[in-house]
Amino acid sequence: MKKTLFFTLVILSLAGSLAQAQGYTIKTEIKNQADTVAYLGHHFATQRYVDDTARITAGKAVFRGDKPLTEGIYFYYSPSVYFEFLIGGQNFSISGAAPDVVATAKITGSPVNIGFYAMQKFTAAKRREAEALQKSIDSTATETERQAVAAKIKAIDQEVRDFQAQLQQEYPGSLLDRLIRLMQTPEVPEPPAGVDSLWFKYAYYKAHFWDGIDISDPGLLRSPLLHNKIMDYLDNVVIQQVDSVTREVDALLAASRKNAEAFRYLLITLTNKYEMSPVMGFDKIFVHLVDNYYATGQATWANEETLKKLKTRAASIRPNLIGNAAPDFTLQDTLGTDYRLYDTEARYTVLYFYDPDCGHCKKATPVLYAAYPDLKAKGVEVLGICTTTNAKRWHEFIVDNDLGWINLADLSGRSYVKFYYDVRSTPTVYILDKDKKILLKKIATEDVPDIIDQLIALEEKR
Repeated sequence: MKKTLFFTLVILSLAGSLAQAQGYTIKTEIKNQADTVAYLGHHFATQRYVDDTARITAGKAVFRGDKPLTEGIYFYYSPSVYFEFLIGGQNFSISGAAPDVVATAKITGSPVNIGFYAMQKFTAAKRREAEALQKSIDSTATETERQAVAAKIKAIDQEVRDFQAQLQQEYPGSLLDRLIRLMQTPEVPEPPAGVDSLWFKYAYYKAHFWDGIDISDPGLLRSPLLHNKIMDYLDNVVIQQVDSVTREVDALLAASRKNAEAFRYLLITLTNKYEMSPVMGFDKIFVHLVDNYYATGQATWANEETLKKLKTRAASIRPNLIGNAAPDFTLQDTLGTDYRLYDTEARYTVLYFYDPDCGHCKKATPVLYAAYPDLKAKGVEVLGICTTTNAKRWHEFIVDNDLGWINLADLSGRSYVKFYYDVRSTPTVYILDKDKKILLKKIATEDVPDIIDQLIALEEKR
């Protein structure tokens, strides 16, 4: 009986030790803060999430949990203190003093955080040096002086890179090593003889942008750095053409598939990015994502309501993508006579969707109409399309603004013209070529005359 009790106690003791080993214990002692509550949280792309709370007593707090924390950049937050650290190991302590915990920090039990804090201190000191040098240059400085300062700042930048490289050698494979790799940009060598210098530098930079970086890495995902790296690549490295960006988006998604969490984050982020993109024509990337990922069942987390909304949104954009033949419609003029879009004969056709009660439309319409005689002389026709079904307000608006262009409306609301042209706000402007192909869409009303002139200039060059 005693033996059984002894072994039971041993097993329970081992189980308790194992649970502690598998969980986390983070001890903090931060001077110069009140007794209150501290929060432990982590970054996730552009967001921050709280994982745990602890009571602060005499500056001390202990965060403890049964499940290990995923690698990443975490933060400590109280009403008067904020600092960040890395989760690699699960049991360590940090002490320091507010307000500058990083400068006063002492780490126990976490070598990677010793390196992380060393990097922060070194980088902060070098940044102050660079800022002081930059401020030393004023309007009276000579070109020689400017170049000398630029050379010193470049040398400081190299010092930082060398220090980071040293840390990578000290902590190979650690989260710190991977984060430093994420922060760095490719060093481009001199191009070979006879090779176009600009193209070589761009091609090399792009080809090596992701060297040594795994975008499915959960530790990198729990930092703001990976998100910024992806946005920088898509916005500033990839050639800003729809087909080029679409290829890179697919490649990034393919690389993220090793981690379901990374794939979900990236697909949702890119879907939101390109649905709301300010770059004309990039909504085609949104449609591509919906058609090839959501509609094919790869977004397993999306419920039926979300899928329906995305598919409906894509369906409202697909007909009016740049380069498409404009969706045909038949609307009525002020006499109730049918008017078909494809019966319009013009060098260019401007579709101007407006609402008589829209404040912006009240200002934009007279501006566009003032340019109408000149546009008309250049072979351009404007179809003023009222989006309301209120005949009285439509006619009043035409009279008040003395609109002599082609005035159309769908008073019965049966043409679905707003859906097929994705008119979600007014005014909305499209420019079509002579064959009614969509050249531009959703441009500022005041820009129409200049854009028409540019289109004609390009046409005459060809």
